[in-house]
Amino acid sequence: MPNIEILAYSPTDLDDFINFCIEGKRTGPDTFEIDEEGREIRGVMSWLHGRVVSEAHFFHTPQKHPMTFFMALVQKDEDENEERPWFEVTTNPPMIILDPQIAGLDRQVRVDGQIGMLQGFLSIGDLLAAVEPDPALDAEFEAQRQRVHEVLERLEQDPAGKKRFLAALRSDRGSKPAEVFKELNFSLR
Repeated sequence: MPNIEILAYSPTDLDDFINFCIEGKRTGPDTFEIDEEGREIRGVMSWLHGRVVSEAHFFHTPQKHPMTFFMALVQKDEDENEERPWFEVTTNPPMIILDPQIAGLDRQVRVDGQIGMLQGFLSIGDLLAAVEPDPALDAEFEAQRQRVHEVLERLEQDPAGKKRFLAALRSDRGSKPAEVFKELNFSLR
């Protein structure tokens, strides 16, 4: 049975967030903004590929809708057992903070719980009825997944190289994605 995970966000700007999912935050053709932890901001899809996600489907509200909502359904790798909390609760005083494993995510989403300016209170069914599939994002994810798969096949006999490549896709601290991708002659785009 597939292990499905949901990622749901209220982006501050939907167009910018969709671009962030695909491209990250580029400063040049092969360079990216750096977050506070020194990680390259490579976006949601790169991070998902670094987790070896086999399938993902993307949904969001239409442009100019009074509610801004983005969601991805992700089939986790069957070997991944890690539970991923998207926030932490700290004590003294109690406070909920976003714990972004995706570099730069905290710059893209609302953390105040607000999803838009609706004319009235709606049921969850009415709210979710506004959310539409995005086949273009699905296709982009699949095209990138194929490119990642080709590199993983080349690295099949090199566990350390595979681990380094996946860490670079996730933009883990110290993973040096630009260096790794140059060595492998790899690009998501």
